[in-house]
Amino acid sequence: MKEPNTLIISILLILLPVIPAFLFNFPAFLVTSLIGLAIVLWYFVRYLPWKGIQNAIISTYFTGIYSFGLALGVFFALPIKPRVFAEVSLIESIPFIISILYVLRALIFKLVNKSIVKVGNGYFAMLIVLIIGAVAGRFFHNFYELIILYSGFLILGIITYLYFKE
Repeated sequence: MKEPNTLIISILLILLPVIPAFLFNFPAFLVTSLIGLAIVLWYFVRYLPWKGIQNAIISTYFTGIYSFGLALGVFFALPIKPRVFAEVSLIESIPFIISILYVLRALIFKLVNKSIVKVGNGYFAMLIVLIIGAVAGRFFHNFYELIILYSGFLILGIITYLYFKE
């Protein structure tokens, strides 16, 4: 695909959901986002993400640009409490989620191996465990639950440090 065509389609995919949402017009947002979804599905079917990493990247680009336009449209519709805008945007972002999962699947198998966990003589693995525990702790508000959760993840972090230590 040529660069000018890609640029025009990218701008179109961003502007289709943004303009009606900026004007707070849900029926127009629905129609233009369905037109954008048809364009995205055409690229999604043309470049099937499960056929290879290059197709997955191309499919992720177009579906990602469209999802960005949907998110920007929801952002512009925020003053009117855009629950329906967000529901439509979430449903129409499903091709992006599928495409990004295929790209991540191909990248994770190449990036994650035992040598990356041994970086820093086990400190990196401990840090990953502690960050996961901190993120999990954000969903609790009871002090006693947090004490148990944080102490458990701290102990798991120390165990992973000792396991991956050389």
